[in-house]
Amino acid sequence: MCEYISIDLLKTDVTIIPYDEERIRFVYRNDVPLTAEIGDNSLTITESSEFVISLFSEDASDYGMYLYLPREYYRDILIYTASGNVALGDVDSEKITVVTNSGAVTSENTRSLCSFATGSGNIYLDFYTVIAGSSIQSRTGNAQIVFPKGSSVALDFETDTGEMKTDLISGSFPGSYMYSFSGGGKLIHATLETGVLTVSEK
Repeated sequence: MCEYISIDLLKTDVTIIPYDEERIRFVYRNDVPLTAEIGDNSLTITESSEFVISLFSEDASDYGMYLYLPREYYRDILIYTASGNVALGDVDSEKITVVTNSGAVTSENTRSLCSFATGSGNIYLDFYTVIAGSSIQSRTGNAQIVFPKGSSVALDFETDTGEMKTDLISGSFPGSYMYSFSGGGKLIHATLETGVLTVSEK
């Protein structure tokens, strides 16, 4: 079992999907030049100019990599992409780090300590349970954070010209501030230079 997952790509979109089987499986769409290396308890996937794998090449609208992970506990998942989008299912990991220069980041039913950063993309972070210390950062994009109903969260929001929008507390939200929801128990961080941060419950 690989507890450490590292992905380093350029323009390729990445989708991580937990599933109910025992082996890690990944599927390439179209001409995706990737290499995979198995190390000591680790899996590393990178782009390579040495060879090209072509599957479903007739469908030019689907371009990317789908990584299917068994429903196990992972120590660390690191994803870097220059311009690809990243989509995460409800992976159970101690920490998930995503960095993309211009892609969007979408994470649903998040149950891990997460650190998401993008230059110009949007971020959607849907918590299954809020993990203290989690953070999101975008220079020019917008972001949305969704908590389970009644979550006790302290939100440290930093911005230059952006704003926060929420129906969970009353008042105006002009910019950088420490906001408290249901007692402010778990501290998370959000940094948007110019975008709008929307906070809601599910």
